[in-house]
Amino acid sequence: MNTAIMSIEIIFYFFLWTFMIYWIHRASHKISFLSKLHFHHHAYVKKHKIVWHWNNIFLFNDNWPSTFDYWITEVLPTFIFSWITGQWWIIILFYVYAAIIQERLEHNRKFNLYPWYTSGQWHYLHHTESRCNYGIGTPFWDWVFKTNRSIRL
Repeated sequence: MNTAIMSIEIIFYFFLWTFMIYWIHRASHKISFLSKLHFHHHAYVKKHKIVWHWNNIFLFNDNWPSTFDYWITEVLPTFIFSWITGQWWIIILFYVYAAIIQERLEHNRKFNLYPWYTSGQWHYLHHTESRCNYGIGTPFWDWVFKTNRSIRL
């Protein structure tokens, strides 16, 4: 397979995966069962400074309810997506991000690479205005579905 086709395939599957995660995250704010679980994560982030901890290596975040939410809305869907599509690089990339990088950047109010990356200030806005900025990795789907909110610095 030539490099151009391989690059297009990688971009396609990345955007397909982010599309799925965007809708699952958005559903976790609308569907009663999911929103009750997801609320724990939002409540935890509002009360605590989120930093990397060794338990992130085991994909444990915040507390048990938040971790259960995380596994239902991100970890298992990403694994199933990788299994169905055969794109195992996505679950590997996701694991490296989730285990090592995510908690260093995602809730870090001082970090900002928007519009290229959706962590830090952009994602933290989601925790103050929970009807916006659902995207992970890219704000593309928030732009498409008009759920993007600008960062107020």
